[in-house]
Amino acid sequence: AVFGTPQEGIARVRALAEGAGVSIEPAITRFERRLDLSAKAGFDLSRAHFATGFGRNMAYYTGFVFEFRVAALEQDSMICGGGRYDGLLSALGSEKPVPAVGCAVGIERLLAAISKEQDR
Repeated sequence: AVFGTPQEGIARVRALAEGAGVSIEPAITRFERRLDLSAKAGFDLSRAHFATGFGRNMAYYTGFVFEFRVAALEQDSMICGGGRYDGLLSALGSEKPVPAVGCAVGIERLLAAISKEQDR
């Protein structure tokens, strides 16, 4: 039930873990690093939303998951989604572990978003 800006989410998760006497600091540190790298790459994190209830129900995801939404598209607002799936190729028979990240882009939704932007 934790949601808000990424910074608010980190603070709340950290407080919950500390209150429970659990240390998840290495995971929080990795997430903070991911946010820093995203900001340095030009992502506007002021528009990012963190939610512990967000996830993927596909077993091959092994960590960070994400999606990109365009509010102007209303119900069909998701234009891209993906995440880490480090165990997927091993599950498919790879003898060596293969770190992986990927996403799928809804081209028709992306084009609709571009069209709405051009109409502004």
